[in-house]
Amino acid sequence: MSARTIRQSTGILIAMAFCMALQMTGFVMILPLFARRFESFGAGVEAFGISAMAYALTSTIAAPFIGTLADRFGRRPIILFSLAAYILAFSGYLFAASAWLLILLRGLAGALTAGLIPAITGSVGDLASEDRRAQWIGIVNGGASVGWIAGPVLGGQLYDHCGYVVPFAVAIVMAVGALLLAVFLIPETYRDAHFDRPQSSLKSGFQTLFSSSTFFLLMLISFGVLFAWAFIEPQFMFYAYDDLGWTSSQLGLTMSTYGVALMFGEFTLGRLSDRLGRKPVLIFGLALFSAQFIGLAVFHNATWIVLSFILAGLGNGLYDPALGAYILDITPPEYKARSMGLKSTLGSLGSLFGPALVVLISPLTGPQAVFLISAGLVWMLTFISGLILHTPQPPRDTRFESQSVLTLQK
Repeated sequence: MSARTIRQSTGILIAMAFCMALQMTGFVMILPLFARRFESFGAGVEAFGISAMAYALTSTIAAPFIGTLADRFGRRPIILFSLAAYILAFSGYLFAASAWLLILLRGLAGALTAGLIPAITGSVGDLASEDRRAQWIGIVNGGASVGWIAGPVLGGQLYDHCGYVVPFAVAIVMAVGALLLAVFLIPETYRDAHFDRPQSSLKSGFQTLFSSSTFFLLMLISFGVLFAWAFIEPQFMFYAYDDLGWTSSQLGLTMSTYGVALMFGEFTLGRLSDRLGRKPVLIFGLALFSAQFIGLAVFHNATWIVLSFILAGLGNGLYDPALGAYILDITPPEYKARSMGLKSTLGSLGSLFGPALVVLISPLTGPQAVFLISAGLVWMLTFISGLILHTPQPPRDTRFESQSVLTLQK
């Protein structure tokens, strides 16, 4: 790449990070307010749970298909479409007149916005060189982490002082800002050079990738880490209040320290796997990620539990960029967004199955056993990764080597 192209790519990647920060702040700031919104319609926990399930299910189903479209027609149309869908969804949440309409809107939002993360990550794979791929995944994900930290605080403050209309309106403005940022600063990064290839060849190529033991394990990790957290989350909330005697502020502080550690890890440690290799950083990150489950199972002192969450957040900031970069390393260019869409789908499935399973198990065992089950799952994934993973050999295809450069120059 020329120096000019490198500067262009860097500017686009930074714009993506800011875009994700804006979008995620708006998205997260209204999440705690849905319960209040359903209460205003005379609905309760059941309706709220159905809406969350509707969003999760539709996004789970849609992500791999929309990822395929991003590989077929380009990243930019999917990014713009998803960001525009967020504007419409937030507007619908504000003006919805009934609980069932709000549930319907959340379901539609899950389906129509599911392509944002696969398309953004695919763009990172197009633009970032292999030796800085994990670093840029970490930086872009770090932008989203900023939103997860700032969003709930901002939304709660606005609701307490101004009612529910203002936070939803601010979320809409932020979504508009993210869309405008993408319109003007994020061009198409992928030149679809595989139109001329036979579809049978493309299908066979993806089947070969999907049957790879390495690819399968990476997808299993994507499912397993989110399942492990979702499995303990309901038990953790009740355990913190009932057994540890925490206040809401203490629980919120613990969650915030995790988010801050995650953001710090993504911004500052993301490049470690570019320098040291994907496998060791991924394994070390998974081991640190298990610290939160071990801390909850072993300690009762809030300080030690918070420390374990800080270690887990740093581990998340280590393994997630390494995991995403590893998947992109072994995936041919024409399947990048599709693979990242499949990663998102499996993560969503983990988030769905975790709470469902803990409902069945929690009456039969205590909270410490639940925490240790999640720790054991993560350690099992860590051990298997040590046995199976190897240094990835990126697929080479000279037809695609200069596609992002050609697109940017155009």
